[in-house]
Amino acid sequence: MHVMEYKDVVYGPHERNVLDAYLVGNEEQPSPAVLFLHGGGYVGGDKDAVLSTKLMKECIEAGISVITANYRFITKYPFPAPMEDGTRAIQFVRHKAAEWGIDPTRIATAGSSAGGHIALWNALKGDLSKPGSSDPVERESSAVSAFIGYGTQASKDQRFYEGIYEGPHIQPNLKLFYGMDSIDDLYTPKFLKLAEEASAINFMSDKAPPVLMNYDYVLDLDNPRIPADAPVGEVIHHPMHGYVLKQKYDALGKTFLLRHVGDPLRAGELARFLLDSFG
Repeated sequence: MHVMEYKDVVYGPHERNVLDAYLVGNEEQPSPAVLFLHGGGYVGGDKDAVLSTKLMKECIEAGISVITANYRFITKYPFPAPMEDGTRAIQFVRHKAAEWGIDPTRIATAGSSAGGHIALWNALKGDLSKPGSSDPVERESSAVSAFIGYGTQASKDQRFYEGIYEGPHIQPNLKLFYGMDSIDDLYTPKFLKLAEEASAINFMSDKAPPVLMNYDYVLDLDNPRIPADAPVGEVIHHPMHGYVLKQKYDALGKTFLLRHVGDPLRAGELARFLLDSFG
């Protein structure tokens, strides 16, 4: 299959607002597309991370274009900057749809770890367009058809762990993420409000798109919780994040596939999930 590549395309005003596009559609036969956001704790990582993934391979083979974007780091730009970059990247892809041979009605997002939460936050928030903006990109819809996450957090609120984790760890980089002077401010009213606004799970609704979330840890369905002695990397990437969100999806009868070490991804499942979601 012929793939047209565009590298380091500027999608916004900041230095990390660049993306790469791997396009398989054309004007006569537009393709669906998935936008991928890399992981790295909001302080590192790069858009090239998508190149070695099963998602990239399966999508290209299935005729789904792949776009992969960088976003601002919280070392200089705390919340909501990374989320806003995710919004704009989606809008930019839709803005370029005709030129890039993409079907604007069939755009999904995906992401790993921090990038997964940015993409999930946007997926559950829905359309954040600004119809009256003078910027044509901002006038585009940011709604998506589906979301795929790898090791994705459902929440940036430390209270999320109450009842599912009794260990000592807090999420890394929270001080940077919220722009706090001290981590001791975490439970003050100002930052609890920010935590609610930053947590994707809080925006779950009956309009939420289909979701597939994959994790590299074991989920014990007989006793679903995060082990108290789990290292911090497991705490923030544990399938309990997906499990808790899945309960909300199930209550609304909406599609949510949860994959983990005990129930791993099937061959070709990523592309099939996307194509089913696109309809």
